[in-house]
Amino acid sequence: MDFSTVQEALKDQMGDRHIMLSYQWDNQELVAKVYDLIVEHGINVWMDIHGGVTGNINEAMATGVEGSAIVCCFMTQKYERSKNCSAELNYANDRGTTIVPCMAQNRTEEGNPYRASGWLGILTAGKLWIDFKSDDQLEMRITQLLTECCSRLCKSETPVGKMVTLKSGMNKKKAPAPKKKKQRAVAGKMATGTVIELPDESSITIPLNQPLEPGDQIEVWGFYEYGEKFNFNLVGDSLNEVLIHFDIRPTQNVVVMNNKENGVWQTEIRDSRVVRKFERGEYDENFHLLVKYEEDKLVFFMNGEQLRKTFPIRIPMRQGKNVVLRDQEDLGRWKKLRIPEPRVTQESKGTSSVKLGEEMILEQALTVGDCIEVWGKYQGGDKYSFNIMRGKGDYLLHFDIRPQSGTICLDSTLDTAWPGSLNLHLSDEFQQLAHGNANGDFHIKVEFAEDNIELYVNDMKVGDRIPYVFDLSAATHVICFVPPGSTQNPWKKISLPKPRQMFQSFGTYEFESFSIGDVVNFTGHFRKDVDAFALNIMEDTKNIQLHVSIRPQEGVVVLNSMVGGGWGKEVRAAIPQSLASCGVFDLFVLVGEKTFGIEFSKDEDNENVLLEMKMPHRADFTKAKFISFRDVKDNVWTELNMPDGTSYFREIL
Repeated sequence: MDFSTVQEALKDQMGDRHIMLSYQWDNQELVAKVYDLIVEHGINVWMDIHGGVTGNINEAMATGVEGSAIVCCFMTQKYERSKNCSAELNYANDRGTTIVPCMAQNRTEEGNPYRASGWLGILTAGKLWIDFKSDDQLEMRITQLLTECCSRLCKSETPVGKMVTLKSGMNKKKAPAPKKKKQRAVAGKMATGTVIELPDESSITIPLNQPLEPGDQIEVWGFYEYGEKFNFNLVGDSLNEVLIHFDIRPTQNVVVMNNKENGVWQTEIRDSRVVRKFERGEYDENFHLLVKYEEDKLVFFMNGEQLRKTFPIRIPMRQGKNVVLRDQEDLGRWKKLRIPEPRVTQESKGTSSVKLGEEMILEQALTVGDCIEVWGKYQGGDKYSFNIMRGKGDYLLHFDIRPQSGTICLDSTLDTAWPGSLNLHLSDEFQQLAHGNANGDFHIKVEFAEDNIELYVNDMKVGDRIPYVFDLSAATHVICFVPPGSTQNPWKKISLPKPRQMFQSFGTYEFESFSIGDVVNFTGHFRKDVDAFALNIMEDTKNIQLHVSIRPQEGVVVLNSMVGGGWGKEVRAAIPQSLASCGVFDLFVLVGEKTFGIEFSKDEDNENVLLEMKMPHRADFTKAKFISFRDVKDNVWTELNMPDGTSYFREIL
C-alpha cells in the first residue's frame, strides 16, 4: 500500500489510542524530532515532555502505556540500565501492547557494535528494529516506523519482520505443496525459460529464442477482466500464418482455438468449462495459461486445470517465429510471458575451403560429467569428421566418417602425428551410423567420464575405453570438418555443455526455478566466533533475490536483495540467545507470493521456532537459478534440502 493509505489504516486501527515514545533522557533531542514529524502526519503520539508527565511519574508513565496502541522504545545502553525504562517497557509487554524497537545507538562505550541484551534483548528478540542511530534522512525513517506500526496493527497486513507461521508438516526432506501447485503438476514439469515482463499495450510481439520442439512449454500470466476478447497467438513469418490462435472471450464465457493458413481461418475448436469458473467466482481475476507442445497436439492449462479440448498440429510447430498477444479493448490484460530458453545448440556451416571447418569455441573448460552431441545426415563421398581439439594440432577425439572405405576412423593425437594412439577403423559402427535410421539421420554422443571418453553412435556404445591423450580441461574448441571441394554438408547441429556460472568464495548449487509455496531447508552449525556467514538465492552476482547474513559478532540477522548490482534496504532482527546457543540449527525459506518467509529452528521438523522474519520480493524470484553459500571464517553450512526432496551435503556443496 502507498504511504497515505498506511497513515489512514494506522489511524483507523489506533482509534483514540496513541503511539508512546519510550526513551532514556540522553536521547531526548532525537526523540523530540521524531515526535514532531509524527504529529505532522496527523498520528496521535505521546511523549513525556509534551504534557505527558504531571504529578507522580509512575502514574503518568502507567497512563502513557495504558493509552497506547504501540510503544516505540529507543534502544541504547543507558536505556537498558534505566530502571524507569525497564519498568515502562515490561509493563507494556505484560499488557500485550505492541512493541516496535528503534535502534538509537551504533556502538557501545567499549567500541563494539551495540545490540540489545538482558531484559531488553528478551523483549525485542525477533522483532524488526527501525534504524535511528542518526538523525539524517529522518523523514524516511519516520515513514519506515509508521509503516511498521501499521503492519503490526492491521490484521490484513503481514507484519514487516514477522512471518506468518509456516504450515505444520514442513520438513527438510520434502516440502508440502499447496493446492495450486498440485494442480499445476498435471501440466507436467514446471517450464524453465526466459521470463518477460510485458508492456501495457494492445498488441505485443515477442520473438521465440528458437523453433519449438515437442516438450516445450509457453506460459503467460495476466488478469481476467470482463469485456471483449483477448488472445494468445503463435505466428510464422507473418500474421497470415497463425499456428495457434487461443482467443479468450469473457462476454461469451468461451475459449476459441483456431489457426490461419495463407490468410484463411480454419475450423474452430471451442471450450467453455474452465473459463466459466471466472464468472462463478471460483477463480479470482488473476490467471495463468500454460501451452504444452506434445507430439501431435497442443494441450492447454488455465490456473492448473487442463482444458477438455486440445488443438491438433495443423502447421509444423517449427515454423513458429513469434508469440503475439492481443487485447481488443486495450485493458492491458497480458502481464508476463515465459518462453523456452535458448538451447545450447549451434548450426554447423561446414566449409568448402582449404581451412579447417567451423570452429565452435568452448566457452568454458570441459569437466567430468560434460557431454557433447552432434547430429547429421549420412552422405556418400570421401570423408567428413567431427573433432574435439586443443589448438590447431592436438586432437582429444577425431571421429572421421569414411563412406568410400565403409569405416569410421577413430583416433586421438598430439601435433597431428597420424596415426595417433588409437588408430581404430570401425566397420560395424559405420554400418550402424549409415543404416541405423531409414532417413539417414545419425546422432553422435560424447560423454566425459573420470578416466576415459565414452562414445555412442545412434545410442550404441563404441569401443570399451577411449583414454585421454591430454587433460580434458585443455580442450579449446570443436570442429565439424568437410574436405575441400565438397558441395554437401552432412553436419546439421551440435550441442555443447551449457555454460556454468561459478562465484569466487562461494559454494554454489544450480537449480531450475522456484514456485510459490516451495520451501528450502538449510542446516548449519551456529559459530559464535565467526564474524558472519551467509547464503544467497540468486540469478547472478549482480541480481540476488534473497541474501541472508548471520552476524554473531554484531548479534543480528540481516536480510537484503540486490538488483542490478545495487543493494536494497536491509531487514534486521536481533539474534535471540536461544539461536546463538542452539549449536546445530535449521533455516527454512518459504517462497511466498510477495515475500520470502524465513524461520530459524533448532530441529528439522520446524516445531521449535527460534526466529521469524520476512523479506519482500524486490526482484522476480522465478529468475533465481543458484543457491550460494559463504562461510567467511569457517565451515558453517552442512546440508541443503530442496523442494523436490533431494538433499545435498557439505562435500557436494
